[in-house]
Amino acid sequence: MNKLRVVIAMSFLSVNSAAILAQPTEEGLTPHARHSSDWPNYSFDYSNSNHNPFGKAISRQTAPLLHRAWQTFNDSQWRPGAPPTGFALESAIGLRFRSTVVGVISLPLVIDGTIYYVDELGTVFARDAKTGMITDPQKHWTTTLVDPDYTATPKPASPDLYYTAPAATQTHIWIRSSVNGRVHAVRRMGGQEEDFDPNTPGIQPYHVPPDLPLSSNLGEPVIVHVDANGRVVDALSDAGAGHPILLISEQNVILQSALLSGGQAQTGIITALDITDPHHVTQFWRTSTIDINPATGRLYGSGASAGSGLAVDTTRGWIFGGTGQNAIAPYTGYPDPANAPAGYVDRADSVYAIDILTGRFVWSNQFHKNDVFDLNHPVPTGPNRLDGPRDSDVLSPPVLFSGCDRGECRDFVAAGSKGGLFRAIDRHTGQTAWERQIAKPSGLGAIQAGAAYANGVIYVAGFEGIDDGFADANFNAQGSKYFNAFFATFSAQFWADVENTRDDARVDTGMQVKLFALDAVTGKSVWRFSDGSDFVLLKAGAALRHVSIANNLIYVTSSSGELFVLDSHSGREVFHDQTMDLNHEFGLGLSSPHHAGMNGGVAIADGMVFVPYGGQNEPSGGIIAYSVDWERNR
Repeated sequence: MNKLRVVIAMSFLSVNSAAILAQPTEEGLTPHARHSSDWPNYSFDYSNSNHNPFGKAISRQTAPLLHRAWQTFNDSQWRPGAPPTGFALESAIGLRFRSTVVGVISLPLVIDGTIYYVDELGTVFARDAKTGMITDPQKHWTTTLVDPDYTATPKPASPDLYYTAPAATQTHIWIRSSVNGRVHAVRRMGGQEEDFDPNTPGIQPYHVPPDLPLSSNLGEPVIVHVDANGRVVDALSDAGAGHPILLISEQNVILQSALLSGGQAQTGIITALDITDPHHVTQFWRTSTIDINPATGRLYGSGASAGSGLAVDTTRGWIFGGTGQNAIAPYTGYPDPANAPAGYVDRADSVYAIDILTGRFVWSNQFHKNDVFDLNHPVPTGPNRLDGPRDSDVLSPPVLFSGCDRGECRDFVAAGSKGGLFRAIDRHTGQTAWERQIAKPSGLGAIQAGAAYANGVIYVAGFEGIDDGFADANFNAQGSKYFNAFFATFSAQFWADVENTRDDARVDTGMQVKLFALDAVTGKSVWRFSDGSDFVLLKAGAALRHVSIANNLIYVTSSSGELFVLDSHSGREVFHDQTMDLNHEFGLGLSSPHHAGMNGGVAIADGMVFVPYGGQNEPSGGIIAYSVDWERNR
C-alpha cells in the first residue's frame, strides 16, 4: 500500500501571495558547484541547501526508471587482513566488524567525474562515478587511513571510525575522524596520505585538539578561503595569492561523556586549521562553546557539544553551527538567568554565528532551556516529560536562504533540534523569525537530518516513535531496555525494532518520518492532503541525514534502508528502493528484519544518485549508485 497520501490542493504561491522568494545566489555556491553538476560538499554548497540546481537529468518522468547502476558491499578486497577486534566498545556494547571494509555512513563527494567516499573503518575510495571502477590509476585509488591511536594503545576504546563526509581542495581530500578527531589529508592524484609529523615513525595524522582525549567529531567540516577581511574568496585558483585556506570543524563530548565518566570536563569546540600548505598545518583559532569563568579560571560547565556541521555566509564572513545540551547544570538555580554568574552565556541547544577570521561568537539563539542531560545518569527523554525536552541537541546542519515578504527582505539561517523544533533565524540579528514543531522529542530524534531549500520552500524531515511511549520503553528511563540512547544505537535489535512499524500493540517498536514543505519566509505549510494533514508520512524508521532536492524531486533516506524519491509539488512517491535485510543475510537471530540503514543522505550528480548505506550497530554496507535505465522506457 502506498505510504503517501493523495494531494488535493497545493500552490507554492498560495501560502503568501505577497511574498517574493529569493533564489540561490552565486555567492552561496562553492567554486566547484558553480561550474558543474558535481556534488562537491556534504550539503552541496556553503549554504547547506542540499539542492543541486544543475541536476536536470532525473525528472518526474524518468525517476521511476531508476535502477542500481553499480554498488559495493563490505569491499574488503581493498584492505587485506583481519578486521579489528579486542577493543573496549566490542565488549561493552557489542560493536563488531565482519570485514576490514564495512558500510558507509558519511556522504560521498562527486567532483570532476570522480566519487570520493570513506567507509566507517577509514578506507578511502576514489572511483569513476559513472562505473564505480578504476579507469585512471592516478585519479582513482584506494587508501586506508592510518590509525596510530589504535595501534599504540594496549586496550583502545575503539578503532577510529568515520561518520562524517570528507571535504576537498584542488589538491587534497580532507577527513576528520569521529572517535579521536584526527585530521587526515590524502592527495587527490595518487591517493598518498600526508604525514604531519615527520619526526615520529610512520604516517601521522594531525592531532586536533592535542590536549583532549577522544576528541569526537560528528559534524561535517567545511573548507573556506578567506581574505584579510574574513570574506570567502570566490575561486580556488586564488589559493596561491596569499589567502589562507581554512579547514573548520567541530568537536562533541559524546564519547568522552560515555567512556570517561568523572574525567576532565569537556565542552564543544570549533577549530579552524590553516591548511594553505597541506604539509604544514597550523591552528588558526579555537573556540569553546562554553566560556572560561574569569573568577575561577575554569569552564562554567561542560557539554554543549558542537557537531551539527557548518554553513558559511560568504558575504558576512560568518559560519553557523549548532550545539547540544549541557552535561551538568552550569550554576545553582539553572536555568533562571537571575542566578547565573556574571558573564555567563548559555549556548547549549543553540544555533550560533562565529566570525570566520577571529573565531569569536557573533550571536547565539537558544532553542531549549533547562536541557541538562548526562549519558551516565540518564533521565527520561520521551514526549511526555513536562519539563522537557531533554537531550535535545541542535545538531542538524544549518541551512542559509534569503527571502522577501511585503517588501521586507531578510537573510535567514534555519536548523532543527532533537526536541523536534525547527526554527528560522534572522541571520544578521540572531533573532527568531518563525518556528514549527515538526516531530515529538525522543532523545534519539526528532530532527537530525539537514533540511533542503529550493525555490522559496524548505523541506524538513523529522521522526518520532509511532507510540509516545517508544523512547521511555527503549532507553534513558527506569526499566527501559537499554541504559541510554548511546547503547541503544549500537544494538542491531534496536534498529530492527525501529524499523518494525507493524500494528503489533507494542510501544517499543516503530518510528516514522514526517516530511514537511514550508514556506521559507513565513514557515507556513505548503502541502495540504486529503485527510487534513500537511506532511508526508513515511513509516520507515528514522531520518538521520539530510533531505536532498534536484529538479523538483525530493530524496529522503531512512534507518530502515529505504530511499524515497518524491514529487516536490505533490508529495507523491515516484521511486522507492530498500537495502538488503542483514538479519537474513547474516542470520543475526533478530525478531524482525533489519535492513542496512541508509544513514548518510543522498548526492545527486552527473545524472546519477549516490546513496551510502551502513549502520553503527551491524556496520555492513557500502555505496549504491542509481541511474536511469533507458532500456526500460523503450
